[in-house]
Amino acid sequence: MQTETFLLKSIACTTIDQLTTLLANYLNQAVLIIDEHDAIISQGQSEVAKVSATWLDSRQDQTLSPHNHAEFSRHVINPQALNRWYLFVSQSQEHPLDVSQIQLGIRVINHFIDRYALNPNQSEVNSVFAKLLAHPTTNVNLLHPLVTGPLVMVTTTPQTSNQPQFVAALQDLVAPLPLAEDNHQGLSFLLHATDLPTIRPQLMQLGQQFAQTFFVSEAFTDIAKSQEFRQICRQAEQIAHDLGSTDVVNSTQKYNIYIILSQVKNTTLLKNTMCTQLIFLKKYDSAHHTELFETLHAFLENNSHIGTTADKLHLHRNSLSKRLAKIQDLIEIDFSNPDKTFGLRLSYRLFNFLQI
Repeated sequence: MQTETFLLKSIACTTIDQLTTLLANYLNQAVLIIDEHDAIISQGQSEVAKVSATWLDSRQDQTLSPHNHAEFSRHVINPQALNRWYLFVSQSQEHPLDVSQIQLGIRVINHFIDRYALNPNQSEVNSVFAKLLAHPTTNVNLLHPLVTGPLVMVTTTPQTSNQPQFVAALQDLVAPLPLAEDNHQGLSFLLHATDLPTIRPQLMQLGQQFAQTFFVSEAFTDIAKSQEFRQICRQAEQIAHDLGSTDVVNSTQKYNIYIILSQVKNTTLLKNTMCTQLIFLKKYDSAHHTELFETLHAFLENNSHIGTTADKLHLHRNSLSKRLAKIQDLIEIDFSNPDKTFGLRLSYRLFNFLQI
């Protein structure tokens, strides 16, 4: 087959199998495309059912792999791709390989892969992700094969003195999932929710090394919603900064109620409907040098458990019980009523949010 004919026919190929068959005819050799996990992606003029793992062993100096009466030469298709693919072409003494033809074949395969987004490289993935964060209507078909379950969005605080090293370390951690950098050098990236427990210690280490903080969203399944969850992370970051409660790795769940409250414009209504009892306790503490406000908060946050709360406050159980009895004398509260305790826990968060 003439080179011109091969190029013209390659344009009409719509499947990788069509292309490998065409390339096999052009080279007059058996052709295999194999991924880095020994799986055969496609083949032409060949009946190879499975290849040996040694064919892909990077420690092997030889680039020729035997099969029956032929040898297959190994060529990397695109070294920048997320998953390494190899082109294997048979040869024999009667039919030696033409290197220029193989190089042309690899260029044609790469063009086809790019056209149909079969095996994108990391820079392409990151670029699409960056566009998605700026424009939610961006086509995300390129990203779908990377998503194998629920995702979490993670953001970092902007700017570090070692930004290139920080970006490189994060990319190694999250690849092949995408990572994007905004105009202020803040980073946003995706993780599979199931991987978060394993990756969290590494995030802690990177945060301490580069003086960075991370905010992690709740899990979501639609990658097209990435911008919305990035916004929640950014809002949580600002609220944590205002409250002085930032850790190295932060869950946005902790700040969800504050994010909701930030959308309420009538703060006077919030104060008058939710915080009157707490304001009364605060004033009582100030006048009588007691600590009822903090005691109630600790008790509620420890699920109304006497022993746990006493340990946290370094109090004897009897001392804590006396404080709780005094609180019940001062404000109307029934610790056995979940609606009452939930309302008070919410009031404490609102109290912090309003910084009363």
